[in-house]
Amino acid sequence: MTRLKTLGAAALASTLAFATHAVAEDTPDLRGVWSGTHTVAALPNEHSDGAPRFNQSEWVLEIKEQQDNAFWGTSKWSRTDSDRWNEGQVTGTISSDGSGSIAMVESRVGEKRQVNGLIDATFEDGKIYADFRSLRSGLTYSTVLENDGTS
Repeated sequence: MTRLKTLGAAALASTLAFATHAVAEDTPDLRGVWSGTHTVAALPNEHSDGAPRFNQSEWVLEIKEQQDNAFWGTSKWSRTDSDRWNEGQVTGTISSDGSGSIAMVESRVGEKRQVNGLIDATFEDGKIYADFRSLRSGLTYSTVLENDGTS
């Protein structure tokens, strides 16, 4: 009986190792600089006379480290008519189911552990299709990020 348990445990261990290896092979390497432009929609504020706000912006996402399906990087964004860039940090995971689904959270530099935005994305055809929403500022956008070719 002990021999059967040993064989069963060995079979289970090799199956799990193979499954982990398969997930790692299917997980895209997202390290590098990704950028895209988009239209931002934002809730009214004290400067907009009660009207919603729209503007053109650019987002630059640099994924600096990736370990298996988890990653970390920096994020910066700016209105296209401005020289002022806002900076933050991003953590994320790539779904282990092979679908290319990505979940990210973003926090702004200088804000201790306060999430600025939630990002749902998909990696498909070498691009990241991302939907951003900020619960703090009431702004949202959808963009396609393309890799600049460096990693």
